Amino acid sequence: MQLEDIKGLVPTVLATLAPQESIYCEHGIMLFKDPTVSVGRKTVQGGGLLKTMERTTVGGIPFFLTEFIGPGQVGLSRDGVGELRVIELAPNEVLDVFEGSLLCAEAHVPYDMLYVKGTNRPGRIVGFWMDRLTGPGKIALHGYGNIISFTLAPQEVVTCDMGALLYKSGSVQAVTKNLPFGSGLLGKLESVEVLELIGPGKVALQSIDPRQPNHS
Repeated sequence: MQLEDIKGLVPTVLATLAPQESIYCEHGIMLFKDPTVSVGRKTVQGGGLLKTMERTTVGGIPFFLTEFIGPGQVGLSRDGVGELRVIELAPNEVLDVFEGSLLCAEAHVPYDMLYVKGTNRPGRIVGFWMDRLTGPGKIALHGYGNIISFTLAPQEVVTCDMGALLYKSGSVQAVTKNLPFGSGLLGKLESVEVLELIGPGKVALQSIDPRQPNHS
């Protein structure tokens, strides 16, 4: 199975599948496919029906995963300018991917879900979901805008905007915080909700928040 990055303002991943090879993705991001490629529903392993329903009703994420089975080619793309990353996960390597960023993964890559809680302050109660993928296997991700990647040492911390996270290693802890906008009571009242990432592990950030309107 091959995953090719077709670069452009809005990038596309081209998956070339041998007979019976398959990939899965969220429903509704197919750009094109060969007639020989069949389409089905992917059974979510690990997340379970109740967790999938929670993710769908609270997070607004599509209920079903779509599976494409070869032989043939499939083009997948998301509605937004940015960059694409094809990543080869090592055995037992865990990668958490921001909701709405996964383009596809090989069918044998286990899929689960991770919820990052909000700060619980009024108006900031809702957090966000991440797709949890475990190697070995190939995956393709869409980063909105430009992608910045780095590695955090143990207990090394970086603070970023809530919508800036593209992916992180499973070993990286993600905690929402209220960042005071200045000092005193006024600074606390005007605090900004941010994300604190604590190493060790890999981190990638995206320069456009996909949750904001008109991000494309």
